[in-house]
Amino acid sequence: MFSPIKTQFLRLLDPALNLYMVAKVLGAFLTLFSFLMVVPPIIQLLMGEGVVGPRDDNAFLGFGISAAIGGITGALLFRIGKNSKAEFFRREGLLAVALVWFLSGFLGGLPFYFTGVVETVWDGVFESISGMTTTGSSIMGAGGNWLIGDLPVAITLWRSLLHWLGGLGIVVMFLVFLPALGITEKKLFQAEVAGVSKEGVKPRIRESASALIRIYLYITIFLAMGYWILGMGIFDAICHSFATIATGGFSTKNGSLGEFQNHWIELLAIFGMFLAAANFGLYHRVESLFKKAAKGGIIPKWADMPRPKDIWAIFWGNPEWRLYFFLTIGASLLIGFVLLIQGGVPVPSAGFDRVHDYSSLGESLRDSAFQTASLVSSTGFANSNLLAWPILAQFLIAVLMFGGGCSGSTGGGLKLARVLVLFNYVGFVLRRFIRPRSVEPMQIKGQKVDTGMLEAIFALFILWVLVLVFGTVALLILEPQVDLMTGFTSVLTCLSNMGPGLTQLIPGSLDAANPLGTPANALAMDCSSYGSFGLYSSSTKSLLSFIMILGRLEIYTPLIVFFPSFWKD
Repeated sequence: MFSPIKTQFLRLLDPALNLYMVAKVLGAFLTLFSFLMVVPPIIQLLMGEGVVGPRDDNAFLGFGISAAIGGITGALLFRIGKNSKAEFFRREGLLAVALVWFLSGFLGGLPFYFTGVVETVWDGVFESISGMTTTGSSIMGAGGNWLIGDLPVAITLWRSLLHWLGGLGIVVMFLVFLPALGITEKKLFQAEVAGVSKEGVKPRIRESASALIRIYLYITIFLAMGYWILGMGIFDAICHSFATIATGGFSTKNGSLGEFQNHWIELLAIFGMFLAAANFGLYHRVESLFKKAAKGGIIPKWADMPRPKDIWAIFWGNPEWRLYFFLTIGASLLIGFVLLIQGGVPVPSAGFDRVHDYSSLGESLRDSAFQTASLVSSTGFANSNLLAWPILAQFLIAVLMFGGGCSGSTGGGLKLARVLVLFNYVGFVLRRFIRPRSVEPMQIKGQKVDTGMLEAIFALFILWVLVLVFGTVALLILEPQVDLMTGFTSVLTCLSNMGPGLTQLIPGSLDAANPLGTPANALAMDCSSYGSFGLYSSSTKSLLSFIMILGRLEIYTPLIVFFPSFWKD
């Protein structure tokens, strides 16, 4: 009768997974992650802000406590797995990746709490996970949490740094340290499915990581210099470059990028967001052209430089990029004309002086192009209040939130490559319905689509919809005061890693006395571009944090560890 109990006990002592090696990976990562916490308070001190801010926020104390907790935890985990020499298989990789995101998300939230800028630990964890997953939804400015514009330098930089690290993918960054741990990097690279794509990049994993990091740095430096030249301070320029390349959307201003009231900055942001949400593998192919021209030298010869048409051919030859290109331009024009036709009275922006006069074609296209690029790329920057837009424009924006950016980018959503496959498959099925005896294979632009790929895409799409539906139901149960529109778009924006949601408005509330409208839900929740998730309860914030990680890792990796079969032989 004791045989089943004995079996379970032995399984705990000798699990199917090599948990000691997982502990070693987590320990090494948490230790390194904790060291990063030293940077923000030092930068604050160098910028003349002092150790203790004007509102008694002690950056050194807050970051010091957080770094100590992370460092001690990491050291203990590393010590537990120090002598582990067994091979690191795929399941260990999946578990390590999932736990890295959960644990680093929690650890990254501690500085927010210990510096006193948020009310609860879960507020800090939500902000941290939102940054790392490049979602950009924020709890700042509501529920007793500080306004973004009042945050100390250390916290503002930490928010941006979380974006930058999460955009590239923590696990990809961590590949540099894997040889010292005796781990095959391929296992972690395959588990980190959402950050970067292996398509179009060198076959060797370490070279792939090196190439992606290099390209990521190039674009970051280009954006930082561009923002600075166009009028931002150097600190604001660096923080916004981090948020742009990561498609995150955390700004240093309460009114996001729109508060700068500089159309040149907005144009650069549009270009940067468009770059960030395209497949990084295509950039690597462009880089290879220049390397080939250099022929072993540092500076390429002008005669051997790639021609513009060669570079253009790389992008134009990619069906997903063409869809991305036309979708961005088409949606910008369509939404711009909706604003022009249905825009109504001029609407002032929240917190600054610009008035959005949508009777002007130029003004309509300026806002539509910016917001379209922001949400197609899943960045979440704002230069206007979506709640002041016509319902049709809001609906079109919500549709854009499903697709997201390209595969192999830092963008969120389902990814346009999958959307392209799904729509092509619908056409394929309809053709087969007309000609049932046809043996035509499923193709996209002459390339046959593998059956296994189709199955994986449909499975992910079904899981994505189920998470969206059940997540909305769970949120409405936890927050019965919230209306369906607010609840649904809160889950949608977190699952798509977008940032802003939409809030139902009381009819007729957009008038001269109240141009930004009044939320219709009893919680007064405003999750829009200038809103905050801070009024949600801690349980709801934990739910949305989990959904953000599901979206960032494309559901499979964090969800599979909850299946009993994952832990069996």
